[in-house]
Amino acid sequence: MEVFKGVYAYVWGSAFSDCSNAYIIKGDSTIIVDPGSYKSYTNLFGLMRNDGIEEVDYVFATHLHKDHIESAPMFLRKGALLSYSEKERRSHHFNIKPDFEMPRVVDFGIRIEVLETPGHTEGSLTFYIPEYSAAITGDLFFENGIPGRWDLAGGSRESLIKSLEKISNLELEFVLPGHGRIFSGRKGIEALIEKAIHIASKY
Repeated sequence: MEVFKGVYAYVWGSAFSDCSNAYIIKGDSTIIVDPGSYKSYTNLFGLMRNDGIEEVDYVFATHLHKDHIESAPMFLRKGALLSYSEKERRSHHFNIKPDFEMPRVVDFGIRIEVLETPGHTEGSLTFYIPEYSAAITGDLFFENGIPGRWDLAGGSRESLIKSLEKISNLELEFVLPGHGRIFSGRKGIEALIEKAIHIASKY
């Protein structure tokens, strides 16, 4: 589903609750962020074709947990190139070699700023799209203000809190999370980030 011009979201319901959402940014080249698990790939590919997307040039990962990146090889076999934070490799998540170092800024007609937002994992990234005041945040936090888990390999409560504080400065209008529905509205998003910081600080 196209949510903004050139930006597509594939958000899964309860039947695929163990699969991450997938997002596509299509400008002069096509990027898929977090293609998800094998379980969701067939449905994802069908929905992409319905949106007129037949090929992917790049696969970007917010982090290397299996539910976010397991189906990446399906795209790599067709010629796509893979990138993620080098810091992810230290935490021994899903072991798949990147093709190039993740840049700070990507612009194939739609500008993407790549932000380091560790906490859920050591190398977690957020992809910020200034044109739409939107961010693809992986498992940083979710629509009900619940922060991402920090108790897995490479996770850190302190880093997660700092990352939440970092994105609170972006004046976001839309958050495209790793799981659950997209949510919008600057004031509401600010309140959810504040809630996530509170929960992470308290528990």
